[in-house]
Amino acid sequence: MAVKKRWHIALSATGASQVKSFSISQKSGIILMSILATIITLSVFSAIYIGYNQVRIVRANNILDENKRLQSEITYLSAQVDSIMHKMKQMEDWEDKVRDDKNFKKVNKEIREMGVGGLPVYDSTFVNLGKDFSDEYNNLQKNLVALNAKLDFDYESHEELIKQIDLQELLYRSTPSIYPTFGRISDPYGWRKHPVTGKRSFHSGLDLSNKPGTPIYATADGVVSKTGKKKLLGRYIQISHKFGYTTKYGHLNKILVKKGEKVHRGQIIAEMGNTGRSTGPHLHYEVLRYNKNRNPYKYLNKTKNDIVVK
Repeated sequence: MAVKKRWHIALSATGASQVKSFSISQKSGIILMSILATIITLSVFSAIYIGYNQVRIVRANNILDENKRLQSEITYLSAQVDSIMHKMKQMEDWEDKVRDDKNFKKVNKEIREMGVGGLPVYDSTFVNLGKDFSDEYNNLQKNLVALNAKLDFDYESHEELIKQIDLQELLYRSTPSIYPTFGRISDPYGWRKHPVTGKRSFHSGLDLSNKPGTPIYATADGVVSKTGKKKLLGRYIQISHKFGYTTKYGHLNKILVKKGEKVHRGQIIAEMGNTGRSTGPHLHYEVLRYNKNRNPYKYLNKTKNDIVVK
């Protein structure tokens, strides 16, 4: 009869005088070792699994914190965009007021809004973070697109307005629009009985009478194109202006500018006199547009809003 193998196990504590021993069958030992190995293996894998999940939990918490910060940032940016849109609306109201004050053509509100529109596109990037968050993100995207379009439209509109204002200023400075001197209107523009010949003739200018030496002013910005003396007009000045205007000043006593000199609106260019064919000291003043005489009286004391390009 075969003898069954047994495992003998001896246990002793440090410093102990006795040794405890016991024995188990080899089969039981193998089973026991297998159980211990299984327990150790499970413990190791459990520790690894717990550690791995702990890392995932930390990462998940970090992601949640990041999402909260992102949501807070989107909320802040949305508020900033709304603020900018509000300020731009105020700028548009300001532009409308300027256009109204200066009699400029207003921007059609429907055209202005058409410049902002576009087909809505839903971005699903953050849909996994919840509908509210995703909707807020898409609303921010939509407002940013609208803001960019509004900026482009308003920039062009403001630039066009500035050009109009600059043009109006240039037109105002170049259009004869002030009295050329102080004095009494002694002879108007149009058909009259000539004070010297007594014959009916057309008076191409406006006569203003005052004492000799009274200052004569340029009625608009321009360049002196002629100076000299003629039999009928006496000493005279001719000034060329932009937009087809020309002004003439006759019967002068003294000329204070030279041909080719730039002059400015309101600048003293001469003194009133009695030269040429004249019955007394006065200024003969003419306004021409594209070499055609106009009634000077209609140009006196005009404001910027009174002057338009025709």
